[in-house]
Amino acid sequence: MKGFRYYNPVCVHFGKGVLERLGKEVAKIGKKCLFVYGMGSIKRTGLYDKVVEQLKSAGVEFVEHSGVKPNPVLSHVREGVEKAKREKVDVILAVGGGSVIDEAKAIAAGAVADCDVWDFFEFKAAVKKALPIVTVLTISGTGSEMNAGLVITNEEKQAKFGFRAEPLYPRVSFLDPILTFTVPPDQTAYGAVDAFTHVSEVYCNREELGADVPAGIMETIMKTIVKWAPVAVKEPNNYRARAELMWCSSLALCGITWCGAGELTLPAHMIEHSLSAIYDIAHGAGLAIVTPAWMRYMKERRKEHLKQFAKNVFGKDSIDEGIDAFEEWMRSIGCPTRLSHANIPASDIPKIAENAYQLSVLWGLSDFYTVDVIKEILELCR
Repeated sequence: MKGFRYYNPVCVHFGKGVLERLGKEVAKIGKKCLFVYGMGSIKRTGLYDKVVEQLKSAGVEFVEHSGVKPNPVLSHVREGVEKAKREKVDVILAVGGGSVIDEAKAIAAGAVADCDVWDFFEFKAAVKKALPIVTVLTISGTGSEMNAGLVITNEEKQAKFGFRAEPLYPRVSFLDPILTFTVPPDQTAYGAVDAFTHVSEVYCNREELGADVPAGIMETIMKTIVKWAPVAVKEPNNYRARAELMWCSSLALCGITWCGAGELTLPAHMIEHSLSAIYDIAHGAGLAIVTPAWMRYMKERRKEHLKQFAKNVFGKDSIDEGIDAFEEWMRSIGCPTRLSHANIPASDIPKIAENAYQLSVLWGLSDFYTVDVIKEILELCR
């Protein structure tokens, strides 16, 4: 087993009715918050009113920052940074899915920085401190509620970059599976694929094949997602299914999976970021397209990893059967598995590869993931 350092300071409140503690928990941290949320769904579901009631009852002032896109963009982050500075908020409250939480993290970092927030994404500056963050999760998938990472799209550069910094761990996260009942089937499926691939990428790229604990944790998470995602898609009010998916997505990227397995490597995510940056498709949808192709390309280089994936996750005897079963599972819950399914023309592959190579360089993967290699992987997505 590889050596590791594990640190995760997030206090999680999980289960029915945990939102009743929100106001008190926020009040412990600050007196004035920036209330970050998305395009208005929390108002339609009544969650907005519950959050406002909690803040008011606890005597917490708040300033709203709404309109976060499903793929959060830099221009809106910068607006939030300026608002946080101008209003002198002392805590950030994110109510939504991973996109909302990611933007909240970027604002939390930018609000106390002297540099432009994009400098953090290009590693021109490091996050030394940030405003404290509280999250209320409404969509399972990214795991951002329980980690220190984030991803933002720079619209001008068509670049979707991310980074991790310990000051960006949320202080407290509220996870009530009931809040995900209103998530539509397609977004439920994309979130499940996102969580699954957070684990499968670690599993298929791990340095240590003989470490039973991380392998067992990862296999359990993947099999649980495979089992319960179709149920949540068909039965959106199934509490058990929503709860299983919610906790799986939080565990998938909280750091526990790669303890003992080696360094975190996410090459399929690296390539997918270009799809969602250029075409603004859902991140999970892009991963459903890229990940099986990446597996097929890496069949010889990750032979033992993929044999174990096929057998231990999908019960198949060969790598090809395992990848086919994975792809069929994604199709069964309504995900695209080819570029054409997302109306992305194959003629754009060179452009996508050039875009993805920027991130390959930034993430230190360019020795292997050259433009030509990325093109070859994308050709398998046709």
